[in-house]
Order: sequence, then C-alpha cells, then structure tokens
Amino acid sequence: MFIEDVFEPSDWGYSNCKMLSDSYKILKDTTPLTGDEKNKALKQAKRPLNLCNGRKAMYGLEHASLIIDVILGFLCLILGLLHYFDVGKPFKKVTGIIGLATGVIQFVLTLVYVCYSGYIFTNDGPNSFFKADSKGIFATWDSSKSQYKCNYYDKDNSDGVYAKYNDLGKKIYNYDKDTSLAELTSTISSCRHRPTDFATYCYSGEGYYTYYSTKRNSCDNLYVSLSTSFENKYLYDRWVTTIIFACFIIACDIGLAIFGFFLFKSDTSGI
Repeated sequence: MFIEDVFEPSDWGYSNCKMLSDSYKILKDTTPLTGDEKNKALKQAKRPLNLCNGRKAMYGLEHASLIIDVILGFLCLILGLLHYFDVGKPFKKVTGIIGLATGVIQFVLTLVYVCYSGYIFTNDGPNSFFKADSKGIFATWDSSKSQYKCNYYDKDNSDGVYAKYNDLGKKIYNYDKDTSLAELTSTISSCRHRPTDFATYCYSGEGYYTYYSTKRNSCDNLYVSLSTSFENKYLYDRWVTTIIFACFIIACDIGLAIFGFFLFKSDTSGI
C-alpha cells in the first residue's frame, strides 16, 4: 500500500533533505535581511525542508509499520493456531503478553504513520496546479486596482496558491465530460490560464497577479486549465484508501492488545 507521487520522485525515501538543510543554514548565516523580513525569508526557506523531512518520515513509517505488522501478525497467527489445537495451552500467559505487546507496538507505529500521512496529504502538494474554487476560478479581476487578485494568496506561505493533495480529487483537477462539453459553447475557454510563474507574479504583486496589466479577453475571472486525465483522482483515491486501511489496522491492533490482556489475565487468575 505505497503511495506513488506521479508528479514528483516517487521514492521519497531518497529525497535529499540534507541539501535543503545546508541551503537553509547558508541562507540563515549569510542573508543581509534583518528583523521581520529575515524571519519571513527563513520561514519560507524552512518550509520545503520540513516537508522533505515529513515525507521521508512518512515513507519510513509506511514501510516499518507494514513490515512489523506482517511479522508480528504472522507470529500471532501461529500462536493462535497452537491454542486452537490445544498445543499452546502451557504458553497461555506468554501468548497473552505477546498479543498485548504486539497490539501496542503496531498501534503506536500505525497511528504515527496515519498522522504523518494526513499532515502531508493536507499540507503538501505537487505545486503543479493552482488552488481554485469549485468552478475552477483561481484569480478575480479587481477593478479598483485594475489587476487580477490571487484568490488564495497567503503572505506567510509561498505555496498557498497551489492545490494540495487533498484537493486533487475534485472535478476541476480531473477530466469531466460535462465540463468539457460545456466548454464548447462557453466563453470561459478564453479565460483559462496556467502560467508556470503564477506564484511569482502573485508574490511580486503582494496578492495581485501582475502578469496582466489590463483585463484579459474581458474575463472577470481566470480559470484553471481543463484536465484530460484521471491521474489526480487516482492519486487522491489511493492516498485516502491507504489512510482508511491504516485506520482499520489501528482498530485491529486495539482488539489484539485487548485480547492479549484478557488472555494474560485469565491465565494469572487460574481460569
């Protein structure tokens, strides 16, 4: 149940976080900025480092929790079969301890993995798609400034204008028959835009898209480009399925720990 990122290196376990760490330290020691400007610059520079570390941690926990679940689960299966055939009755107390310890260990590992995975899912993204509303609008014309306003601009987060992984299941980021057909008879097609430098122009304009100095094709809004595939939906579905399956494993771990506890207790009470 491994998550493959179709937009970035799929093997996050080999991401070079050390390089990002060194770059951050160099910037911290050499930047000529001071005060709030320095803090803001360092905060922006540290974000990709934190995300890289989080990805590696998620990758490692996913592998570790899966391997440990398989090994300990197999051990519990063998012990369960021994008890089923009345072969393991003398080891009832030991089996209870193993079941309790196994349940606790697997519960902790899987829970931490779910937390990390959920964090990356909601706070990280491929930085390839603009964040937009349900209609696909990511920028709106502001007549008072004669510029397009970046609807999802965040002065504290340079990646705020991009969609996160938990956004990629939406129709606007995947092929949709109805939207494509409606496009043929709509003027929206001339208002769709996908510049690679959107974030740069948003930040240089402090939340306003300075790429256009005048209104483009009489467009009141700018829309994200239509997708011709389901890749984003597949990625979204795999990720959600993995988290749900991990939560199911957590429930099983709790059950295993409880079963082990009562098995141990019944043996020590002489039942």
